[in-house]
Amino acid sequence: MTALREDRIQPEVFDDDDILLPLAEHAPHGALRLPDGRALAWAEYGSARGLPCLLIPDTGSSRLAPGWLLHDSALPAVIRLLAVDRPGVGVSDPIGFGGTEQPAEDLRRMVETLAVGRVAVIGIGRGADDALALAARYPSLVTSVSAISVRIPGDGAERRGLRRPFGKRPTQTWSGPLASWIATAGRGADLTVAATWSRMLDRLDVVSAQVLGDRWQEADFREAVAADAAQINPAWTAPARPSGPPQWVLEPDGVRVPVSVWHGKHETGTTLAAVQEFAADLPGWSVQPVAGSSAILGAWTQILGRAASSFPGVAAA
Repeated sequence: MTALREDRIQPEVFDDDDILLPLAEHAPHGALRLPDGRALAWAEYGSARGLPCLLIPDTGSSRLAPGWLLHDSALPAVIRLLAVDRPGVGVSDPIGFGGTEQPAEDLRRMVETLAVGRVAVIGIGRGADDALALAARYPSLVTSVSAISVRIPGDGAERRGLRRPFGKRPTQTWSGPLASWIATAGRGADLTVAATWSRMLDRLDVVSAQVLGDRWQEADFREAVAADAAQINPAWTAPARPSGPPQWVLEPDGVRVPVSVWHGKHETGTTLAAVQEFAADLPGWSVQPVAGSSAILGAWTQILGRAASSFPGVAAA
């Protein structure tokens, strides 16, 4: 395991107040070489002396996701946010043909290589699967998990050991707002210009339009989305995961660290009611409802505050 590069933001710049994120395309990044030869990359935001929070974006997003996820929120000065490029995205190498994604092992090596001690892990959409996999396998490395807009598979998988197993749910087809925005804009569309977004509005699905709101009118938001979208290589981003539901769905009590599930009050793919039922009798799990059709925008002050408070000696936000 070799560190390839790790540029750092100078901590003294951000000692006094909460900070706005740097432009996404200038986010400093680092990478390490995994045992199978792949590079695993991440970008850093905030203070190098801050509490380490590991952000795992949804499929279709990259290490540059914080540029638009947090574009209207200040990043707390106490936070060191490490946003990961998943395999085949950005500057992380893809998994070879016939290989299988092992996110818990990749993330463990990243945490150990950075020597940051324990981390608070934040996963968005399918990224929450990876966050919970790391916490379940290596709880000594994780202070807490923040799972944002989780998607429970619709194959009728049952939770083991529960009196009321889940019934069948509709097939999940929504892959998150970024994927929908990109698909609606069309191949080669310039996401930095307002005219592209204006043309998209009438063609967006209801959920993606509600999540977007009027943010598209802000140039820094459009530029951050375009920078994130440019990291996706369609030839390499097909999932290479084991079939079936993730382990946290089958055995949620195997996750032995505090879990906060942040979910929109009006999410449709996996509803808030379904998430609340899922977590109702799980020790250490809590559900935090967020206004709107998704929890991925608008609640980051609370999400990061709760993640920070999971570190010993840090007061609850």
